[in-house]
Amino acid sequence: MEFKKRELSLNNLIGLTAPLNSDDDVFNQVERIGQELKRQLIENEYYTNGPIIFKYNPFKDQEISIFTTIGNQVNIIGENELSIEFFQHFDLETNYYYRHYDETEAIPYSEIKNKINESGKILKTIYHVILDFYNETILDLYCEVE
Repeated sequence: MEFKKRELSLNNLIGLTAPLNSDDDVFNQVERIGQELKRQLIENEYYTNGPIIFKYNPFKDQEISIFTTIGNQVNIIGENELSIEFFQHFDLETNYYYRHYDETEAIPYSEIKNKINESGKILKTIYHVILDFYNETILDLYCEVE
């Protein structure tokens, strides 16, 4: 496994955080919540133009944050019952970027964590960017470390 240096830079990132259901696969939950998020945005006349991104640490998180990008800024007014988060600009530069090509193979989370620990760092969270290339799913993993 080789890490690369990469930057994740997104404009108009919008999303929410939800509790994880330990009885259901994480990716099933991401797909379900992500589709609902995009549906709600479209119904509220926001153009969703990006992939689904989710923030998750498989070793400690009991919740998952799911995001997408939209074509314009949001100004949340009034009560925010769903705890929608909006970032006009989001940047993460990391030396621990990994691309996972084969969706039939498990993501090597333990190997990722061990390699980060070997370098004297601690895995804080992983931003997963779900990319669809010709009906093949590829995951870009941007590891945030301490």
